[in-house]
Amino acid sequence: MKSIAKNSIHWTYSVAIFCAIFALQQQKATAATLSNGWNYAIDSFNDGVTGPQIGGGEFEFYGIAIKETSDTAFIAINSNLSLAGYADPLAQRGNINYGDLFFNFSGQNFNTANANGSLFGIRFAAGNDSGVATTGVYRNVTAKNVTQTNSGFSNLNQFNTVVASQGGTPSMGDLAATDPYFQQTGNSTILNSIATGTKVGEINFLTPATLSVLGLNFAQFNAVGSQTIGFSFNKSSMPSGNYIANFFAECANDAIAVQGSFEAVPEPSTWFGTLVGLSFLGIGAAKRKTKRKKIS
Repeated sequence: MKSIAKNSIHWTYSVAIFCAIFALQQQKATAATLSNGWNYAIDSFNDGVTGPQIGGGEFEFYGIAIKETSDTAFIAINSNLSLAGYADPLAQRGNINYGDLFFNFSGQNFNTANANGSLFGIRFAAGNDSGVATTGVYRNVTAKNVTQTNSGFSNLNQFNTVVASQGGTPSMGDLAATDPYFQQTGNSTILNSIATGTKVGEINFLTPATLSVLGLNFAQFNAVGSQTIGFSFNKSSMPSGNYIANFFAECANDAIAVQGSFEAVPEPSTWFGTLVGLSFLGIGAAKRKTKRKKIS
């Protein structure tokens, strides 16, 4: 009987721990997701500008997706632009690449958050014109315009007008093309590159195979660009809460924004306390069950 009671206690203890982990993981998985744990923003498929071509060219951005676990954020970009960039003799460096990826948790529009130095940024294209030295995650970020040195658009209104005039549909993913979150007019007002910032973390690049294992599937939205770029970073590099994230090409020939949220990184003591508490509840229940059996 003692052996049976001990096995019952161990079984109940294991179930309690499993249920605790499952419940906490489910909490993470159901936050701001659209498909299989990934939060997708899908852009217009015919608003990339590559020379005279509108849509489907080298600068067509199809989508961005973000997934989180308790301590890691995963980013995936689907487009036709490779990390090597696009050769263009009219660009100052002879090459046009991705701008940097910005996260704004402030609830303010992009320009206001930029003026306050409250943006976060990720340099993920090592060969771009970013003002920070290396790839990675940065806080206290300010942004700059690099379209003029990359044979690009002066402002978003100009981009929208050109795309629409050629039969394309300008879009910013989760935001409308004319959303006031971004400044629409003015000279060199597209802020698409980190100017300054303090590095707080590294990024780790992910292969398409790894992204597939993580459940990424742009094809379900017919987003089938030639390039899928993925990387991850430690969520402790950024705050929790709602954000708008966005990036442009360095020439602003396409752009995309996504709205989402990060949950707080749990403290180790929180996990430990929850699991220990539930395990003691499980042991107590098992002991009461054993006691009732002895009485009967």
